[in-house]
Amino acid sequence: MNHGDPVPGVNDASERRSFLTRFSAAVVGGILVLFPFAAGWGVLLHPLRNRSKRSGTDDALDRARFVRICALEALPADGVPHEFVVTADVADAWTRAAGQRIGSVFVARSEAAGKPQVTAFTATCPHLGCAVEFNPAENRFECPCHESAFAKDGQKLFGPSLRALDPLEVKLVDDKGTQEIWVDFQRFRAGIAERIPIG
Repeated sequence: MNHGDPVPGVNDASERRSFLTRFSAAVVGGILVLFPFAAGWGVLLHPLRNRSKRSGTDDALDRARFVRICALEALPADGVPHEFVVTADVADAWTRAAGQRIGSVFVARSEAAGKPQVTAFTATCPHLGCAVEFNPAENRFECPCHESAFAKDGQKLFGPSLRALDPLEVKLVDDKGTQEIWVDFQRFRAGIAERIPIG
């Protein structure tokens, strides 16, 4: 055996340890490099996953469209429309804001055969989207922008609007013995004769 010959087994073990060390470092490095990309994809795809969850036809999703307006007892049964601000939690693609004003509605209550009759209209003029007001002296809704006018039942009286006020579906919900008024708040396209919801 020569002096310069490698000792059998010592270099092999050293090479194996060196290989295992390099392989482990490559695996750990790969995981560390891929983790931010995987997390980034999760953040980017989050709004798409939420949209697919919301696209169902479940009753709970249907009820989620309705917003609480007030207790039934808080609205006089005089048939006069009263304006209410509509607030809801607003979700953008990545952000959420609680209790944001999303519009306003007119709600009127009357009694028929001892049962409450509640109607609701958007407070937006169907002509070009201005906010309408209820004029109690004239007993009608009026748009201050282009002078469209609507009867108390929402029907168009005169002006450039191509349709009547947009009615909203109303539900009376029992909450621990108290009846509450909930409205299916929607926005509709302005400037056209057809009633087409936005969104």
